[in-house]
Amino acid sequence: METPPFRIDKEGRWFYRGEEITHRRTYLLYCRSLTRDESGRVLLRVGREECPVEVEDAPFVVTTVDFVPPEKDGREAVWLTLNDETREKMAPDTLRIGPDHVPYCRVREGMFEARFSRNAYQILAPRIRFDEKEARFYLPLNGEKHYLG
Repeated sequence: METPPFRIDKEGRWFYRGEEITHRRTYLLYCRSLTRDESGRVLLRVGREECPVEVEDAPFVVTTVDFVPPEKDGREAVWLTLNDETREKMAPDTLRIGPDHVPYCRVREGMFEARFSRNAYQILAPRIRFDEKEARFYLPLNGEKHYLG
């Protein structure tokens, strides 16, 4: 099977045939045009054109985290900024710790996983607690314990 011409490394950088894509608008377009086919394979789809993408780790990177005080509904929210400069609310139940103690969570309505950058991890880490009884780490949010899977 031929290696896809597009690749995303673990830092969220895009490459085409080994050359890094540094043009900001092209980079953002590609990030925002990712999808999956029926088998779960990651694809770049722009218009009617599509191409498979090799992903080293996770296709998205969380660049920063914002803990927002209670909103209208009285609940605190966690907002993520991704490497494509979009923001979305974090689904706290999808938070997990992966290899090398790197946090990940699901983004894009659960379609993709995102790896936390060192900066984002440093913002998140002080909020993580350890449950002695369960012997597990969790994120306390709105009176609930969201255990890290």
